[in-house]
Amino acid sequence: MNNISFHDTHVYPGCLATVAEKIVSPGTTEPAIAEFSDGSMATAVIEPLDADKIIIHIDAYSTARHTRIPAKAWRARYDDDEDIWKVVARV
Repeated sequence: MNNISFHDTHVYPGCLATVAEKIVSPGTTEPAIAEFSDGSMATAVIEPLDADKIIIHIDAYSTARHTRIPAKAWRARYDDDEDIWKVVARV
């Protein structure tokens, strides 16, 4: 299981994330735990599209301030210069 750490309490276009392990091959999915900057967590699935693009499916969760965030999917791309994943759009 992989681990994806978002640099905020929720995901939005422009949000940055760090993925703990190398992303597997396109055409597969990988279970993950999404961790947010306030310590909240959600189950997730990473769906690789190619070497530098993924879709992240995040289950519903609550932030540390008890804000309910519904399940959503997000497209992210890898920024090689910054060595980080950047969310580009909601799917």
